[in-house]
Amino acid sequence: MKFRILVILIFCFSVVYGQNRILLQHSYFKEKFIYCSKNKSIETFFPANASQLDVAHLNRDSIVVYSDLENYLFKRFPIEIKKEDFKLAITPLINYAKGRVGTLDSNYWPVYRNTRGIYAEGELGKKIGFNFTFCENQASFQAYENAYFDQQGEKYIKSYGIYSTQNAMIPGASRTKPFKVNGYDYAFSSGNMYINFHPKFQVEFGNNQHFIGSGYRSLLLSDNSSIAPNLRFKWKINSYFDYQVLYRKQLNLYRKPTTWAVESNYETKLFAASYLTFKPKESIAISLFTGGNQLRGDSMQMHTLDARQLLPLPLLQNDLILGNTSILNGITGINIDLAFTKVRVYGQVVADKFNSTWLGAGQLGFYYFNAFGVKNLQIQCEWNQVPHHFYAANRAKLAYSNYNLPSAHPKGNNFKELFVKLGYTYSRFYLTSKTNFYFTQGGDLNQQFLSNSIFVLDPSQNTNQQGNTILQNLEFGYRMNNLYNATLFIAYQGRASNYHPIDNTYQCLMLGIRTAITNEYFDF
Repeated sequence: MKFRILVILIFCFSVVYGQNRILLQHSYFKEKFIYCSKNKSIETFFPANASQLDVAHLNRDSIVVYSDLENYLFKRFPIEIKKEDFKLAITPLINYAKGRVGTLDSNYWPVYRNTRGIYAEGELGKKIGFNFTFCENQASFQAYENAYFDQQGEKYIKSYGIYSTQNAMIPGASRTKPFKVNGYDYAFSSGNMYINFHPKFQVEFGNNQHFIGSGYRSLLLSDNSSIAPNLRFKWKINSYFDYQVLYRKQLNLYRKPTTWAVESNYETKLFAASYLTFKPKESIAISLFTGGNQLRGDSMQMHTLDARQLLPLPLLQNDLILGNTSILNGITGINIDLAFTKVRVYGQVVADKFNSTWLGAGQLGFYYFNAFGVKNLQIQCEWNQVPHHFYAANRAKLAYSNYNLPSAHPKGNNFKELFVKLGYTYSRFYLTSKTNFYFTQGGDLNQQFLSNSIFVLDPSQNTNQQGNTILQNLEFGYRMNNLYNATLFIAYQGRASNYHPIDNTYQCLMLGIRTAITNEYFDF
């Protein structure tokens, strides 16, 4: 009885839907959004706003319940404040999971997640919406994940041009502190406000994450790295054209050598992006993206602001037209979205310039909803290809990154990836399979991460050795509430990396309970 009461208390809080609600970032909500868009291409710059689609329809739960308790737990918003000009709701965030991981030689060790937090959102009148997230985390991961997190940690200068690495950086979260044996302790907080000045003009500001594209990955801008203070403008010019501009303050986790504060500040970068979308038909969206970083202050000096990057015009957000490669670097690309009732086809073509050489990256993928006439069966297949040195810069601190993590694909560059996802839902039960197959160049496990880094490499490193990596994720669960993605789950991940003479194989099995509202990209 006590356990039942605990579960009810954990999940009895929910969120209030309204016209100014910003959709949650987890891929579960994005895929629902795409599915319910049917044969219309509504939005490819996420997070999207609820006013673009009927959110009640998006997350409706049609399962019949037979008691007030079931209705209260699975379908209603039991804790909320609703007044004429004000709405507020709160939901707890948890991710409590335990498991075991190791190689096939039975050398196993425990892994775990322990997340406690809170998510709040609301509306002020008919024009303002807001949300807020805060959580604390203690976690232990697999060895190959630890190697990557530790490598991307904060840098302290030892001597001119030489740094030591401390702590770690968790993708999609924040920097860490050590916790017990092989564990990490880290906090995460974000907030966002949406102001609907006019049906055709909206403004968002806060420090949330962004994602561009309809796929599982984005080669333009992803929520892989971490939060960043930002300002976003959205303008619906007419029925054919939409235009969005984004400004963010990003960080290189390189500590400045001197400070008057308790801790030295990090190096800062100004990130700017423009996104012009053309819709010749409701089912077709072709978008021109330009994004880039401007180095504002490094460990040695502050840099003069190139104010041209702030102009809200297409193509003026990086060195493509502005030049000034000593403090500017970025990418330019096209995002394509073709919507049909049961099929969504999408792709990206991206260009970057490194050492006066033009490089190209690409994505092609599709969704197949209610596949082969089976209700709630979803198939997704996606191909990503990014060449060596893409996203990099001669001045490594100008790389297309934030918090020492790639701002696009979590693998960085120098890879080809085939991603296949199968998902089936029956009642509240779901089964998901995700497969990632990588072909990369690099040496052993650590060199894989170095050779696929977005930062310029030491030419002496061996990056010519070829190899493959395959990851298989299987998850079976019970989704208690569609509104905030509350699930009971059991998950398996297998990873095999083949870089002769060193091969690595890992397996992980976890069981837990969680409310998942943000993404975690650990499949690299």
